Amino acid sequence: MSKETKNEPLSRIARRKKQEQHSAASPSDIGEAAALHKEQPTEANEPPNEPPSEAEPTESKRRFVRTRLIPIWLRLVIVTVLMAICLAAGAVVGYSAIGDGQWLDVFRPSTWQHIIDFVEKGT
Repeated sequence: MSKETKNEPLSRIARRKKQEQHSAASPSDIGEAAALHKEQPTEANEPPNEPPSEAEPTESKRRFVRTRLIPIWLRLVIVTVLMAICLAAGAVVGYSAIGDGQWLDVFRPSTWQHIIDFVEKGT
């Protein structure tokens, strides 16, 4: 057995090299391999010449599909909510801890109107 074990499959590069070696094999090698290959018994209701259906994974077509635990749209919503929470927490800390105001005063529109007037007029 080569580098592949049951717990450690071949890396993507190793699989690609193995496929390239297999596809670059000479016709005599392919003929010998075909002669050595034993056909697997098929089910009685399946015709022998029909390829396997898509529902049945074969070794050459087996792909690992990654599914996201958290969808992208939900990630965007979570990040937006976390940013809003951080903005509110920063405003509370800045207004109450650094400044001399009450922590709930930071959420009043009159406070923000005073800040906007102060910035626009300069005094």
